[in-house]
Amino acid sequence: MTKPLLLIALCLSSAAALAADTKGKPALSQFDGMDANRDGWISAAEHAAGASRMFEIMDADRDGTVSAGEMDAAYEEVTGRKASMGTTLSAAEHAAASRAMFRMMDADRDGYLSQDEWNAGHARLMQQAAK
Repeated sequence: MTKPLLLIALCLSSAAALAADTKGKPALSQFDGMDANRDGWISAAEHAAGASRMFEIMDADRDGTVSAGEMDAAYEEVTGRKASMGTTLSAAEHAAASRAMFRMMDADRDGYLSQDEWNAGHARLMQQAAK
């Protein structure tokens, strides 16, 4: 697993959860939060848009990179635990890792994620991140 992909996996349940809309929209870490058109499938475009929003949330100082400190802060905000990511992530690295993550989760290669593919893919990422 590449470093950016690992970092995104570690942040899925942290920074993405921060992206919950205050008007009651689901967090980006939830299937419904990425399924923008509410059709029961997440397209590559919806996934990319959600990943971009996740990056914007983590990039607290809006400098186009997410520092280790910003990732750590997002993680701690949601989990209440200290984290140490130890690197900086550019928007381009984040987008590339997001595309790789989508391809990994799209088990049937149809260009969309079902709820089952989403759940299985996130479980695999979390297992890999724990190693």
